[in-house]
Amino acid sequence: MKNILLLQFRKNSQIAKHEKKCILRYLDSKINLVSKNLFRENVDFNNTSFSEISGIIIGGSGEFSFSKKKKRLDLLSKIEQITPFIKRSIKKNTPILGICLGCQYLAYILGAEVRADKFQEEVGTFKVSLTKLGRSDRLFFKTPLEFFAHEGHKDSIDKLPKGTVLLAGGKKCKIQSFRLKNKNVYGVQFHPELNVKDMKFRQRHYQSYAPGNKKISIESSFLAKRILKNFFSLVREENNRK
Repeated sequence: MKNILLLQFRKNSQIAKHEKKCILRYLDSKINLVSKNLFRENVDFNNTSFSEISGIIIGGSGEFSFSKKKKRLDLLSKIEQITPFIKRSIKKNTPILGICLGCQYLAYILGAEVRADKFQEEVGTFKVSLTKLGRSDRLFFKTPLEFFAHEGHKDSIDKLPKGTVLLAGGKKCKIQSFRLKNKNVYGVQFHPELNVKDMKFRQRHYQSYAPGNKKISIESSFLAKRILKNFFSLVREENNRK
């Protein structure tokens, strides 16, 4: 059985469980999800059990930020713990998918700046457009050129990290997805694991994310979930080659 590691950055146990549940529903019986919450568990990434990991998902967080000093310090302390392991995994070409904060984290360790940008801030459902490279990438297999995706971020990636290619962008947030060249390492700024019901649940827990008193638009984004399924297919394919 293939093991996928879900790395979580969540102090709120209810949201952590919800995140795991949202990802689990897209798994098939041949893949097992192993979750490790860096803010609720002491994790030894030198443990030999991590050599059995076939793929990695780095989740989001509404509690930590790259741009706000206190939240950044809390986050960086955990980043220092996982970065050697993630860099080893990149060298081994282990499939990795960073979602929202996870996407920003991958960009950060690859040398990009992550900062608060009011123009690129998104909370709700937004249109995402694939680039020419995105259209032919396995992560976006059978995904239309444009689709709606659920978003919830105040920070954004300033510029593409060196050695990466842009797979998708948006009208507000320019870097919606990227890939490390010649590696199975992906970042998506949006949440492919969430549906409308999930978004409303998250909205109730993260009301401070709402931009001012503006009404948040939440619409169906059933096409975005294909990206998770494509990632799991990629994990299976890559591990069958080994």
